Amino acid sequence: MTEERFRQILSAYGANPQRWPSAERAQAEAFAARHPAQLAAALAAEAELDALLGKAERQPGELLQRRILRSLPEVTVWNWRAPVAAAAALVLGVMLGFSSGALITPSDEVETYYADAFTGLDDDWVDWLGGDA
Repeated sequence: MTEERFRQILSAYGANPQRWPSAERAQAEAFAARHPAQLAAALAAEAELDALLGKAERQPGELLQRRILRSLPEVTVWNWRAPVAAAAALVLGVMLGFSSGALITPSDEVETYYADAFTGLDDDWVDWLGGDA
């Protein structure tokens, strides 16, 4: 590890070794341990910058917010069509399913089932069980 590469890592990733690239972390830590006096000022400056950046507000700027909001109509116009089409197909299918029952004339066999179901209520239900009341 050269001093130039160490300073590049320091300026790009900060003073915290956990943020340094894992492939070069051990070499960078060993280099810093071998040259503590030479790198003390650079490490202190980067640690101070890290502390300031840690306190910084993490809200996006107003310009970025406007760009994002300006791009939303294109995204939402495209995404609302598929759910609306699916809902329309579902509603239409349900309506056609219910209305088609009124258009079909029942056969005599079906009418007999309905008649038997409703006239059977007049009979004594105990007789159906096969026992004597």
